[in-house]
Amino acid sequence: MPLVCALLLAALPSGAQVRLVVPELPLSPAPAGLSLPAAMLSPSFSPGAAPLSLLAAPSLGAPPALLGAPAAAPAKAETRYERFFDGAAAPVDGAAVYPRLALGDGPVFREPLQVEAVRAASARALSVLRESVALGRWNGPDTTLDESCCGDAAPKLALLLRARGVPARLVEAEFHYYVILDLPDGQIVVDPTVRQFFGRKSAPKSVPQVFVGTIAELHALFKSHASIKTTKYDPSRIYFKDAVVREDALRKFEADVRKGGAADHEPLRAFLGFASPMLPPVERPLLIVP
Repeated sequence: MPLVCALLLAALPSGAQVRLVVPELPLSPAPAGLSLPAAMLSPSFSPGAAPLSLLAAPSLGAPPALLGAPAAAPAKAETRYERFFDGAAAPVDGAAVYPRLALGDGPVFREPLQVEAVRAASARALSVLRESVALGRWNGPDTTLDESCCGDAAPKLALLLRARGVPARLVEAEFHYYVILDLPDGQIVVDPTVRQFFGRKSAPKSVPQVFVGTIAELHALFKSHASIKTTKYDPSRIYFKDAVVREDALRKFEADVRKGGAADHEPLRAFLGFASPMLPPVERPLLIVP
């Protein structure tokens, strides 16, 4: 064989290019018994089984296909915006947020469409969020989103968005709580209590009930309403000062909502489709017939 190859190469004209073609090797089937990623599990509640969390980490890219393995049905919460938020930063508890946000908006390939998708999901959850916050009495009876109730509203909105397939992360920035999506094309801020910084209930209609937008849009909002801003802190202090992800707190909140028992959790449970908690049977006195 080496001699044949040498003769063939000698017969080629000087300067001719030789292209070697290597056949692709077929991949061997994956061994049986592989476990599926947690993100592919359904968040639906099964009586008698431990409920799966709605808070699976956002997709960091499609998992590799397993040859010979049956295709798994994607979770309901992830089919709504399947592959739409690929590359979202994982919600690791305690992860710093400010260094990424300080870079400002990145390339805007899918970002406008992603912002609109988050706005639609937020609008879908708004009535439930309002009802739950009012029942929570954070600032007294009938608390509204116009007030400083971010510690109550932000976790609830993050949970509702996760259930819609939006990879929301709960963030604490010094004294303020809000929601953020950290995506390859830019960051999207979601703040359900932004009106508290512009006069609360007296804030103009131009200040949205729930802010959803890029960092540039958030900066523009504060700049255009600088004359009515009622907080002494600037936006970088309100949102980004020592900001960290509070994933553990969000998971604990989800567990509390699943257990039920709190009045302000019931609207959330109905929206999320959680099963009613198993209540112990009521002991009734025996009826004695004379």
